[in-house]
Amino acid sequence: MAQWKVALTLLAFLGGGLAQTLVEVTAVAAVASSLDPAVRLPQGSYRARSPEPILARFPEARGYNLEVYAARGLASQLHAAFIQQVLTAFAAAGYFLERQEERTVDGEVRTKYVLNDGLGRPALLLVVRRGDELVYAFGKLR
Repeated sequence: MAQWKVALTLLAFLGGGLAQTLVEVTAVAAVASSLDPAVRLPQGSYRARSPEPILARFPEARGYNLEVYAARGLASQLHAAFIQQVLTAFAAAGYFLERQEERTVDGEVRTKYVLNDGLGRPALLLVVRRGDELVYAFGKLR
């Protein structure tokens, strides 16, 4: 009997760790960036509560005002098309891709897009994919 209790307790701890998501999101869908209202976000975007999980993965982004979003449902499973929608929305708002860097760390694909607005000011689009999860962040230099 004691073995079952230990096994259930261990399973509860492991289950919580495995179910941990990249970011916690609010229940409200995001439709536009608060840093730049001209940027329309794709359907399926939800605002994250904190940028800290992204900053832990991209420490170089600490000098940027960041807003973080997560894609849920079908949007996250179609990650390539979803990110193309995000990049198109930024281009329509005047942010153009300067360069892209991608690396894989511990099963996560981390992509950094360096953007410039029409005046040449830098901005970042950061993307983290892990399994069915897709998190992206937009930031302008402070």
